[in-house]
Amino acid sequence: MSATIALALALALAASAPADAQSRKTGKIAGGLERLLYVTDKSGISVYDINDAHKLLGRIDVPETGGYYGIAASPQLGYLFLSSNVKRDMVCLDLHTEKIVWRNSHAKFPDSFMVTPDGKSIYLPYRDEDFWHVLDAKTGGVKAKITVGRGENYTDGWRIGSIGPHNTWINPSGSRAYMQVLTMPYVFIAETKTNQIIGKVGPFSKGVRPFTVTDDEKYVFGNVDRLLGFEVAAVRDGANWGGKVLHRVEAKTPESRLAQIPNPPARMPHSTPSHGINITPDQKEVWVVDGVYGYVYAYDVTAMPPKLLASIALFQDPAERPHPGWISFSLDGKYAYPDGGAVIDTKAKQVAYRIPTSEKLIEIDYRDGKPVKAGHR
Repeated sequence: MSATIALALALALAASAPADAQSRKTGKIAGGLERLLYVTDKSGISVYDINDAHKLLGRIDVPETGGYYGIAASPQLGYLFLSSNVKRDMVCLDLHTEKIVWRNSHAKFPDSFMVTPDGKSIYLPYRDEDFWHVLDAKTGGVKAKITVGRGENYTDGWRIGSIGPHNTWINPSGSRAYMQVLTMPYVFIAETKTNQIIGKVGPFSKGVRPFTVTDDEKYVFGNVDRLLGFEVAAVRDGANWGGKVLHRVEAKTPESRLAQIPNPPARMPHSTPSHGINITPDQKEVWVVDGVYGYVYAYDVTAMPPKLLASIALFQDPAERPHPGWISFSLDGKYAYPDGGAVIDTKAKQVAYRIPTSEKLIEIDYRDGKPVKAGHR
């Protein structure tokens, strides 16, 4: 065989081989799993190895994206999804190749969405509209539309900017989706089988912001406008979907921090004191952020009303001014991830690592190189 023919053959084989063979960022294996944390940055995603003290593995460039509003994944399809503000579109990445599979813009301003547990559907709110689209996760095509409402901006001088559908949560079985609209004091519930609204939780004291629901769908814990803390509502009222507010939990910034920042910023991040709440995977604690003073507060919710367990500072130096606007947990519940540069050990209630976290991050676990489980914001 001549050198020319051999070279041509080698090039042909290289062209026909899977281009994605070594493209995915890989981490250490512990207990048979790679556990990777995908954290959005200004125009892409940084990948960290949870099994290796959250070591940075590398970065995924996602062209013509940024200002992200949501992140989620379908392990079944091997896809990761982003809602991006650059082109106001949805973007789907193949987790193995780390390349874009599809992107679309069915309506303006896609916001904070969630993928059904079977990995097949995306429940996507569109801010500045009044509806959610249900997208086919594989193709990005529209499967259904759920009209909920748009809200109305406050007229007493407290403005939050744009309004409309905002945040989403889906129960573990995938049978119900919970939806929140800016300035509206309710969390709406839809059946995913029919995509019809079956009830609404509330009214809360003001418009609901980030919220979380217990896996047994007993309680909704919701941030509300103007409140440092959260409110607790029942998901059901007897046999009917849509209960009332039961408790109001007002968090208190430590006096020492108030002394360090006597003149807080006139405009709060997300225009409200607390914009970030989540429940630990074991369902025992609710954590909420203090977006003005840079704290996270952990509450025991095994009994009602919730009881404060810890106040955790995100800053190392009092001169630092982190303004957390979200909080998520690792799949095993060992770590809390508020944006603001800290990874918190949930048992010790103290900062364990410092990485540049953001509001949009999720854990994805791999077994034998294949995604098997994904967390959610």
